[in-house]
Amino acid sequence: MKYIGMDLHKNTSNFSIKDRNGNEIDSRQIPTEPSAIKGYLKHFRKARLVLEPVSQWYFYANLISKLGIDVRLANPLKVKAIASARIKTDKIDASVLCDLLRTNLLPEAYFSSPKVRFWKEMTRFRASLIHLNTQIKNKIHNLLFKNGIRHPFTDLFGKAGIAWLRSLKLEEQFQFNLDRYLGLTEILEDLIKEADQKIERTVKSHSQARLLTSIPGISYCSGLTIMAEIGDIHRFPSAKKLQGYAGLVPSTYASGERMAHGRITKQGSRWLRWTMVMIAHRQLLCRKRPGFAWYYERIRQRKGSGAAAVATARKLLAVVWRILKDNRPFEIIPPKTVGSPGAHPKTIVL
Repeated sequence: MKYIGMDLHKNTSNFSIKDRNGNEIDSRQIPTEPSAIKGYLKHFRKARLVLEPVSQWYFYANLISKLGIDVRLANPLKVKAIASARIKTDKIDASVLCDLLRTNLLPEAYFSSPKVRFWKEMTRFRASLIHLNTQIKNKIHNLLFKNGIRHPFTDLFGKAGIAWLRSLKLEEQFQFNLDRYLGLTEILEDLIKEADQKIERTVKSHSQARLLTSIPGISYCSGLTIMAEIGDIHRFPSAKKLQGYAGLVPSTYASGERMAHGRITKQGSRWLRWTMVMIAHRQLLCRKRPGFAWYYERIRQRKGSGAAAVATARKLLAVVWRILKDNRPFEIIPPKTVGSPGAHPKTIVL
């Protein structure tokens, strides 16, 4: 068995190839180009290769896998903790990755399937469009501020607000800028609608993603984001493991007989954490299908809205785990069936 450490970079990549005993077979730097990498690695079929998940890893992991090489992903945070050194070069990094792989000490990251990576691209593309649209809207607000104009609208970019903006008569350069900004927002809104429609079709064609939309506050977009970040639910043996992956569990400090808990760890998937917190805030708007607004309010009265959102997000993630594990939709048992009259509704999935 041959073991390959690959330090992937934008322009060049370093390789370290060793046998089971750690004897170096080859070590070299190669241009990060498909033809060059295929030409080099085709001589090492049935080997095992490890690389870190940098920006190009999707493409090169697929390319190398097709050569018959077993590709593994290293967890970059844990690798740095294990392999920290005073002298650091790309060649050394490749060698260290190779050694961790051949000695079974490699802290692996989740190697998501092509379908899951496709979902991530869809949801993050939509998020990038919304971010761009928000930037343009902020520029319009700033333009109004420069001209001393106040607007009377709750939503400046609703139909009435847009009509009002188009009716404004400003100095030449400000008018030019405003017209172009409004044109950009129209284009971005159309692109966001197209992305929403594509995401909706994807969710409707996938049974588990469709199950998540049965939870109050979870839309097609947030449902697919959750699925994209989780991947295979069976890699999480418990809801607590999933909550830890989202960075929604309190940090713990223990020394001797003393133990203290602090803020949430914020380690793991920031996209999953952000999505669950947004869904938690959205619980207050769920009227037709009540969710966890009662739980959010109970925590908010004691600890504030920030703590309430995090606690509710954590609870919702436990519901997500149970729904995906049991492969059944979200349901609520009426209060009279679970306790005294007036009790809070309980979900059958908890």
